[in-house]
Amino acid sequence: MISTFVGLGASLLAPKLLSQLRDQKIKILHAMPGRLRIQCDKWKSELVASHLQKKISSLPLVATCKASGVTGSILIEFIVPTITEQEFDELMQFIVQEASDAILDTDAKMMRTMQQSITMIDRGIKRQTNGFADFDSLFVLFLLGKGIHSFSTAPAFASNLLYWAYTIIKGKDQSGPYDK
Repeated sequence: MISTFVGLGASLLAPKLLSQLRDQKIKILHAMPGRLRIQCDKWKSELVASHLQKKISSLPLVATCKASGVTGSILIEFIVPTITEQEFDELMQFIVQEASDAILDTDAKMMRTMQQSITMIDRGIKRQTNGFADFDSLFVLFLLGKGIHSFSTAPAFASNLLYWAYTIIKGKDQSGPYDK
């Protein structure tokens, strides 16, 4: 397997493949006959790891595949003790492409953090007001107040604020009480 990796230099796809490996910072942790362990920090997500494990396991050359979202590593066991340079190239291209697709399909960590923060704030407001208010209702009140207050000095801006308040209210009106 190591000789296969060294043989990549002779492959026509090697420059592009090695560039993609460097871009994703994929490390080959160990390669033995019939077995390969690779690692990438970008794979440290249960969603990405699960996606990669499922996709790689479906390949005819692969006997088993185990991916860890904690370590960002993938252990691949092949059905044969050695694979050709072309098979290795194709496998690595497949992994790079699937990893890129999986990363793009996952929610951004920043957005998840903001959503969790809003949920915590929303629950705190509901608790403090015994369910009388939530984050959205207080935000709508802010938009309405700011819109009405600034209507005489900046009517276009005030109209936007009033419209945003309206769309939030209408959006709440269309969803049921148990939709959250």
